[in-house]
Amino acid sequence: MLLFIYVRHIRRFAHDVPWVHLGVALVGNLAFVIGSLFFLSPALTRAGTWLFVVASWGLLVGVIGEILVRYEVKKRATVVAAALRQDPA
Repeated sequence: MLLFIYVRHIRRFAHDVPWVHLGVALVGNLAFVIGSLFFLSPALTRAGTWLFVVASWGLLVGVIGEILVRYEVKKRATVVAAALRQDPA
């Protein structure tokens, strides 16, 4: 259900703010790097594991959003092109 709401929201608004996906990717990559460093200490292994889980979900959501944005941009371009063909003036 949450993914459906996210997909609907992204299709409407994400093409207006493309930096959001870059931000999600940056946070995800930082979490992977910090999680990797946490694995060097036995006391921080659990925190490193959770950073990997959170980063994986964040990157998955970011990629899904990027795919939806590209789809929506292509769909809108098709609609505009069809409108221009019908009424060139």
